[in-house]
Amino acid sequence: MKREIKIGIFLTVALGIAAAFVFVVGDLGTLFDKPGYEVLLYFDSATGLEKRTGVRLAGVKVGYIKDIRLKDNQAEVVLRIDQEVEFRTDSRATLAALGLLGEKYIEIIPGKSGPICLPGGSIEVVPAMGLEQLGGELADVSGEIQETSRVLRELLGSPDSRSNLTLILENMAAFANDLREFSRANSSAVNEGIQKGSRAIDNFDARVESLSASLDELAVLLRDVVAENRDSVSQNLENIRVLLEKADKSLTTLDETLNKINQGEGTLGRLIQEEDLYEDAQKAVGDVQKAVEPVSSFRGGGALHFNYYSDPDEIKSYLTLSFWPAADKFLLGQVIQDPFLDIFTYSLQGGMRWGDIQARAGIMESEIGGALDFYAFRDRVRISVELFDLNRDVSPHFRIQGSFSPVRYVSLLFGLDDFGLKEKRELFFGLGLII
Repeated sequence: MKREIKIGIFLTVALGIAAAFVFVVGDLGTLFDKPGYEVLLYFDSATGLEKRTGVRLAGVKVGYIKDIRLKDNQAEVVLRIDQEVEFRTDSRATLAALGLLGEKYIEIIPGKSGPICLPGGSIEVVPAMGLEQLGGELADVSGEIQETSRVLRELLGSPDSRSNLTLILENMAAFANDLREFSRANSSAVNEGIQKGSRAIDNFDARVESLSASLDELAVLLRDVVAENRDSVSQNLENIRVLLEKADKSLTTLDETLNKINQGEGTLGRLIQEEDLYEDAQKAVGDVQKAVEPVSSFRGGGALHFNYYSDPDEIKSYLTLSFWPAADKFLLGQVIQDPFLDIFTYSLQGGMRWGDIQARAGIMESEIGGALDFYAFRDRVRISVELFDLNRDVSPHFRIQGSFSPVRYVSLLFGLDDFGLKEKRELFFGLGLII
């Protein structure tokens, strides 16, 4: 047999074997794939997806599309995921592309709390934003922008509106400049105050625990005293009635004394009726006022108020002490009994007042925070906006509350606590006693 015939027969047999191998085995590339498992996805449309399309997790290729078939009027896409790759069942899949017109692939967005997805499992599919949908969204945005422009033109169309807007912007700029100058002029004083406050807080923390134990002992003692003296309550009420009768007699005597003073009898009567004595007394009072004026500028006060939260049926108590070394500067300290945390918290703040506006900052309920207070009707009405616990995971603690003082030493309180967090938002009412 000739050499050329032998070569032809050999090549024909080799090509036949290769063709049979391709038809029997299928895609040769699958022989070299890594071991893996299957995950199912269900798309309303599989447009743009092909077999062997890549699958990425956090941008890293972890598999490919093994098969695409129709099931219940949806495209069932079978993913083959590398054996060592794991993700949770609350993960989501979406169709993505490398660039605007680049290769399409399946992107898996990792989940956080679900169990590990097992072979044959399925995860949720998130629709991708196509060019048509993007065009519709852009059209809607364009309409909103046009409507906003129309409203702005109507709002700023008149000369008065433009001049008012200019005046508002100038006032805001002036306020920002004043605030910057104040911060520059008082930065050293503020830093010194914060350092002193930090040392005071360290000392206060060391005594809070002992104070809590002392309050518990005081509560037990008060219960024992009430139990021992319950039988004497009626006798005490009788004594009060006698005291009221004596007070009525004293008022009668006081009325008679005032009548005598009005008629010019006695030392006080002569002082009132004789102008020379009155002028001498007024001069002496003026001298005394000048002598004590440096001391009288220092003021202090306190308050005790209780806030009632209806939903958990709890009462939150505040003991407040305030010191005014100057007419527009103050320090404020608080001890708070918090029923939700079942502990005592504390506040230590410093601030200033400008007219009917007051700003304060420092420690608020054992956390860093600040507040703005707005006064009206000769300080009988106050609206406060407070922000503290700035490092809380969900959001800072935001509270708005108001108070009204119908009489000098009593105030009625109301407000909304943790306003920025819906699941913790609480409406409360309260009563305050001003010392």
